[in-house]
Amino acid sequence: MSATTVIKDILEAKGKSQIELAEEINVTRQNLSNKMSRDKFSSLELVEIADALEMNLILKDKADGTEYVIDYPEDEKGKSKRNMTEEEKKAAQKKSEATKARNAKKQAESQDD
Repeated sequence: MSATTVIKDILEAKGKSQIELAEEINVTRQNLSNKMSRDKFSSLELVEIADALEMNLILKDKADGTEYVIDYPEDEKGKSKRNMTEEEKKAAQKKSEATKARNAKKQAESQDD
C-alpha cells in the first residue's frame, strides 16, 4: 500500500482533511496535494505526518517482528520547507488564516442546508 493511500485512509478514519494536515505540518495545501499525487515524501515529512496524526513511523523486521521507530529531534520538525523572508511568512500566515475562515464558513453553510 502506498504512503498516500495509507495517509488518506488515516485522515478519513480520524475525520481530518488534507488542508488540516497541511497546516499541522507547516506546508501549503498545494504542496501537500502535490506530494500526495506523486506519492513522494521525505522521511522527515512522513515523521511529521505521523506526529500530526498522533502515530509513529515504524520499520518492522520481517524475520523477527522487531519494530524500529523512525523519529527526528523536535528542532528539525515543523520548520517551514521554504526559506521565506519575514514578510513572506506574514503573507503566508495571513493567507492561511483567510483560508481557515473561508473553510469554516463553507462548513457552516453546508451544515445549515
